[in-house]
Amino acid sequence: MRHILIIAAVATTLSACAQPAPPKDRFYRLETTPVATRAAASLGVIEVGRLTTDGVLSERPLAYQDADGALGRYRYDLWAEPPTALWQGALVEALRQSGIAATVVTPDTRVQPDWLVRGRLNRFEMQAHAGKAVAALEISVVSARDGQLLLLKTYQVENPAAAGPEAEVDALTKSSSQILTQFIADLAQAAKP
Repeated sequence: MRHILIIAAVATTLSACAQPAPPKDRFYRLETTPVATRAAASLGVIEVGRLTTDGVLSERPLAYQDADGALGRYRYDLWAEPPTALWQGALVEALRQSGIAATVVTPDTRVQPDWLVRGRLNRFEMQAHAGKAVAALEISVVSARDGQLLLLKTYQVENPAAAGPEAEVDALTKSSSQILTQFIADLAQAAKP
């Protein structure tokens, strides 16, 4: 009987020390809507580099901004890739869909491009205190041959969003789609002879 009481006491002690398992990681992709603009191919080969950024936005966890302006990040809600890589893929896909170039590549292909698309991701976060998600980036298109600037513009789009990672992803995806549509329209206008 004494052994049973000792075993029960040890089991109770161990179960009190046990912590619940942490939540599973959740991964999100940036699945933007297709670009509706169709332009005649006129820019030859466009190379899209990976965007630059600093700090929290260079990491995979979804970022948010507190009411005091401090940036934080979710612990278990992550982008499938860093946002700069997601944006590179989104730009490549949008440019291909638009037909504005004969070929759209990344630096990995090692093809001599006619134009270089570069950018900087400035904001890509939820502002729960304001009920919105903000995406902001600067995009440039420069001649690979002589450095001539074809386009340089900063895009910022805010969309309303409820608090929480799923709502943030939805709002940032919508904002990203709007930015891509505007970028393609601006590039088509800049490329006109």
